Amino acid sequence: MASATLTMIGLYNQDNTLFDLFTVPESVDKPTLINNILLRSGEFEVLYPDPDFMKFSLGEFSKAWQPTFERWANALALEYNPLENYDRKEDWTDTKNGNTSGTTTGRTNSTTTDKVSAFDAGDDLTTRGSNILVGADSSSNSSEAHEGAKHDGRIHGNIGVTTSQQMLQSELDLGYWNIYEKITDLVLTHFVIPVY
Repeated sequence: MASATLTMIGLYNQDNTLFDLFTVPESVDKPTLINNILLRSGEFEVLYPDPDFMKFSLGEFSKAWQPTFERWANALALEYNPLENYDRKEDWTDTKNGNTSGTTTGRTNSTTTDKVSAFDAGDDLTTRGSNILVGADSSSNSSEAHEGAKHDGRIHGNIGVTTSQQMLQSELDLGYWNIYEKITDLVLTHFVIPVY
């Protein structure tokens, strides 16, 4: 008499909280993942037929693999241009400081002589008085200047080591990489006996 095999679907039908301890990254839809695991496990016999122990084992398994799941989820969430293989960002600040100062000093001398003579005196002149003006001018100035400029720069594009067509093909290949399938593969490897 052949013994009945217990499958993942059979265990889940006995206890629909089977995956309650199984943790996934926030971006992964857990019901979708559970359904994928159940569908892919098909008629394969489970390694642990006790529902309570399977529930515990699934929870511990997901804890151990959580860092890997998070890396996968974060990598798939990155935003990038699939046809660019170079992207550099720079920030820099330029500052100019300057001081200028100067002093100007000058001296002016001016002499004025007033002479008075008779109308027909000829060259015989009489000096009546003179004024002498002596002056000094001085001025100084100083100025201070501060200039600052902040620049952001980004250089990106294809540096030519890979053609745009090759990068596009890589992007299409990456589209086949599915986090639900990868996590399901791990679960099935650890918890079912894949005998056809």
